[in-house]
Amino acid sequence: MAETIAAPLKGKVAIVTGGSRGIGRAITEVFAKQGATHIATTYVSNKQKAEDVLSAIRKEFPSIKTHAIHADVLDTNFGSVVVDAALKGLGVDHIDIAVANAAPVEDLSTWPGVENLSWEFWNNQITGLAWNTISLSTAVIKHMPPGGRIIMMSSTASKMPWGDPCVPYSAGKAAMEAASKQLAVIYQPKGVTVNTISVGPTRTDAWGAGKKLDPEWEEQ
Repeated sequence: MAETIAAPLKGKVAIVTGGSRGIGRAITEVFAKQGATHIATTYVSNKQKAEDVLSAIRKEFPSIKTHAIHADVLDTNFGSVVVDAALKGLGVDHIDIAVANAAPVEDLSTWPGVENLSWEFWNNQITGLAWNTISLSTAVIKHMPPGGRIIMMSSTASKMPWGDPCVPYSAGKAAMEAASKQLAVIYQPKGVTVNTISVGPTRTDAWGAGKKLDPEWEEQ
């Protein structure tokens, strides 16, 4: 009978962007429970919330080294900012796992329909959802050993016809998925895998905002 591995991520160094709430927070907590010894996460405005998440992890697992990084996915240098800060803040020389989870901070109630879509809003979504994942990947690969993992958090919106006001968001997620397939081929010789996880409806802050916009959101 195969031996059960209690801590499959024992000794791993991980970055989770946008790890202070929702899906990102859940990922961060699971990594800690599965043995990761160094975890960095990013926040864009609420430093205290990020620190609270990491503090709770350290309370349960005192030996874990954590670090909160201020970074905006709309910064064109997002990847290098995050990776450099993670290496320095965690006191390490490599990253084993990078999860691209952060997304542009937008109030769903202000999302425009396609007829009122501005170039600025479109560009923010494509930059924040697609470019930031490529930027993170190209920065972290320089410090990722064989066996490393790059994981991009996508959405069923990349495939399903949700209609207004999801055109920019859906396009950004679809671009992310297309890029991940190419990066998987590029980084395979280095022994690094690249994948996307297409997340369905999840009870997060964003889900709650969508529910307010459309009572049938949960059933879509």
